[in-house]
Amino acid sequence: MSFSSMKLTHADGTMHHLGIDETMVAPRVILTPDPLEVPFYAALMDDAKKVGEYREYVTYTGSFHGKALSVMSCGFGCMPAAIAVEELNHLGVKAVVKLGLCPALQPETPAGTLLAASGAVRGEGATREYIDVSYPAVPDPALLGRLLDAGVGAGLFRSHDCTSLETPWSQEGRARIARWAALGIEAIDGETSALFVISSILKLRAASLALISENYATGERLADPGEGKHRLFAAAAEALQCF
Repeated sequence: MSFSSMKLTHADGTMHHLGIDETMVAPRVILTPDPLEVPFYAALMDDAKKVGEYREYVTYTGSFHGKALSVMSCGFGCMPAAIAVEELNHLGVKAVVKLGLCPALQPETPAGTLLAASGAVRGEGATREYIDVSYPAVPDPALLGRLLDAGVGAGLFRSHDCTSLETPWSQEGRARIARWAALGIEAIDGETSALFVISSILKLRAASLALISENYATGERLADPGEGKHRLFAAAAEALQCF
């Protein structure tokens, strides 16, 4: 049995949560959790204009190398990310790449590294409402392949609902980090597992790409993420060109 949800819109035809309609969004979308990051990435596109700002979802649409492209905030955490994926699917979007600034757990992964998620631990609750935990959280192989072809590294992410519990400064945080590091987890974020699970169910191409902003194992921090964010956007936008 295939999954489907009802398309809920406002009286003007815009989506209930995203506040945009089919004419406002490109078939290819770059997602980022923080709405304040969207103007930065939009400035790297051609002719980008703000087309929506509703709740945590801010959307700009323009082009990149002559192809339509949108950048949209998806909110922090798996619940708003799930909403974004479902509503973008209703609007006919075909491929998405989520960008994030994430901490690394493995000592050999320096700050400034670009890392694509080859899969994600489903350490959150949102996707369990869709399907049990035996269903994998994995990216679209072709979209991941495009990122790898561009020289981006890959590794397992862990997504969960309370990232503050897995920091070196929280009670038992170091023990939690050590456990997941020993299991080969490369990075922590809050949205990737929902992006992967729901996109797979809906047959939407999805990938997740992180700029490693700090390393919990070594204590290294990225002093200025600006140059890294340029590389992050370029890798995602180039990968989406083929879809």
